[in-house]
Amino acid sequence: MCYRYYVMNNKVVIVGAGFGGLSAASFLADEGLDVEVVEKNEQVGGRASVLEEDGFKFDMGPSWYLMPDIFDRFFGKFDHKPEDYYSLTRLDP
Repeated sequence: MCYRYYVMNNKVVIVGAGFGGLSAASFLADEGLDVEVVEKNEQVGGRASVLEEDGFKFDMGPSWYLMPDIFDRFFGKFDHKPEDYYSLTRLDP
């Protein structure tokens, strides 16, 4: 991965806890920086959040798992697999 940052101290604040913010926080923390993530909503996930209303759950964003290889590479960077954290169920429409 190619990215640059200039460190005046080792504290970084990431605004937003969607996939981008959480991913950036993970990579920066892996580089040894002290990372804090702030999020305006009650739950993390950004567009991957869930709305619960009257006993129903609604996916608030588009179907986010369109490129599984991206998730495999991300988790692989930290010596894990997506299956370590969640499982997918193929639906039959």
